[in-house]
Amino acid sequence: MTDDTDTKAKRMRGVFSTESSHYLGFGGSRRRVRQQVFVLAEEQKDGGFSIQRLNRNFLPSGPSKIVKRDELLKDYVPEPSIYMNKVVPIMRRMEETVERGDRHRERTELFSAEFEYQTALGLDEDHVRATFGLGLTYLERNEAENAERVFRKLVRLEAAFGVEHKHLFNEFGIQMRKLGMYSQAMKYYARAYQLSKDDEHLIYNMARTLYEKGNPKVSRRFLEKALRMQPAFEECRQFLLFLDAREGKDASAPQPAPSSPPDAPAGPAPEI
Repeated sequence: MTDDTDTKAKRMRGVFSTESSHYLGFGGSRRRVRQQVFVLAEEQKDGGFSIQRLNRNFLPSGPSKIVKRDELLKDYVPEPSIYMNKVVPIMRRMEETVERGDRHRERTELFSAEFEYQTALGLDEDHVRATFGLGLTYLERNEAENAERVFRKLVRLEAAFGVEHKHLFNEFGIQMRKLGMYSQAMKYYARAYQLSKDDEHLIYNMARTLYEKGNPKVSRRFLEKALRMQPAFEECRQFLLFLDAREGKDASAPQPAPSSPPDAPAGPAPEI
């Protein structure tokens, strides 16, 4: 196990193992099978540990859970050699592969980007950055069917809606909207809304998508809700002025209406 340093304290990070068991077969052939399970444990600010199971390639994958320090030390065995010889090298390889994909995508080398993201997903099929990257690559190639497949996967990945991925979330939503995938974009935002119901920027995004889908009345209700949550939300106010102008309302208003719906500013959670 190693100590990773942040600005306040050294936090432990390492691989631990435990043993799980399950039964195979039926009747007289039924037998108990034991399996060694490896997890990556990372100490949190409160002293607890986030643990995430390692997949067959020794990459942390899937959901994580929080355990107390004494629970970790009681139920798990430290595996420092696995961490240093297996996990650190493969995590470095994964990071380099995804970064190559990102560089190719930034240069519009979209087939090379697809190759790198697919390589990364071969190591960890639920890797969030690689999944976003692959989906964005398909969207930029106007491949709606492939993008739809990635969209369905992203919606079930709760980690995709974390704050650390908000810029990828933004870009994916923008590209879906530009490709006319309004229904998918609404499902995407609705999934995020389940996890963050107090984010006015997310509600604004839903209003923007509804408007472009051709439903300005429902869009207005979402905008009014976002404005109630944050009265200083200027872009939201401008969007309502735009809708008023389109509907012929408030022609004498001192502030001119914008010629198109404004984009939302950066906020505390994923937004466009």
